[in-house]
Parts: sequence; C-alpha cells; structure tokens
Amino acid sequence: MNRGGLYYLMIPLLLFTSLLQSTTAARLKIAGIKPDLVLLLVIVGALLYGGRPGILWGFIGGLGLDIFSGGPLGASSLALMAAAMVASVGHRPLFRFNIFVPLGAAALGTFVYASVYLLILGILNTAGLFERSLPLFETMRDIVLPATLYNTALMLLALPVLNRMPESQDV
Repeated sequence: MNRGGLYYLMIPLLLFTSLLQSTTAARLKIAGIKPDLVLLLVIVGALLYGGRPGILWGFIGGLGLDIFSGGPLGASSLALMAAAMVASVGHRPLFRFNIFVPLGAAALGTFVYASVYLLILGILNTAGLFERSLPLFETMRDIVLPATLYNTALMLLALPVLNRMPESQDV
C-alpha cells in the first residue's frame, strides 16, 4: 500500500484548514460567497486515497468546522462524509487525471455537501432546535450554485498540484 505524504498530514491539515476557513476565508469572498476549503481538501483526499479515508477525513474536518464556527455539532461532518462518498467514485474507476473527474467531484461534492447540510438544518428547525428557517429555493440559487461554481474554479486551479500527488494503489 503506497501512501503519499498528504495521507499522514491530512488530519492536522484539516484541523488547520477548519480554523482558517472559520476565521480568514471570509477575505476570499467573491460576490458574498467564500470557498469551502475543508470540503475541497476532503474531495482531494477522497480522489487520491479513496472513500474510507475520505469519509474519516470528512468526519474530522466537519467536527473542526462545527467547533470553530459554532454550527450544529455533527452537521458539517455528516455533510462532508456524504461529499467524500460522492467524490471517492473518481478514485479509481474514472481516473482522476481526466480533467472532468476532479471538476465533477468538486461540483457534485459541493452540491451534496450543501444539500445534506441544509437538510440537517431543516430537520433541526422543524424540531425547534434551530431558530432560523432558510428559504430553500433562494438558498440554492443564491448560495449553493455560486459556491459550486467557486469551488469548481478553485479545483481547476489546484489541478496541477493534484496531478503531481501520489495516490494510493488500493483498488
């Protein structure tokens, strides 16, 4: 089993990125949308090393996001784990060196992440545990779609680095 350097650095990197996203990522806003750095890191990890590590990293990165941002504990973890499962499809069968695989993983991963997170917030709102209601259509149009485009553009910029990273040899 060939594990690259990123594999062993992922947990501290995710926790640092969670802190960075919760504090300074607001400076990277474009049209009111900030990048999902932890999500992109989890997607890259799932593409390089597969679903099992990706799901674990999604759980850890989500806990970091929820702790540093004050969101409902576990909501980001569940959403990131779902995004890692979707992105891990590109680990072996679709081959990540095809430009459409990482871009599709970023786009679909962002959409799945946001959808699961919004579903959790809706459930918490219905149960009376979350005080805000979010208009679903407007949230998808004004936040999720632009975030999907932003994260996909960032993945495009990250492709030269991603394609140089060693991947696991697991099938």
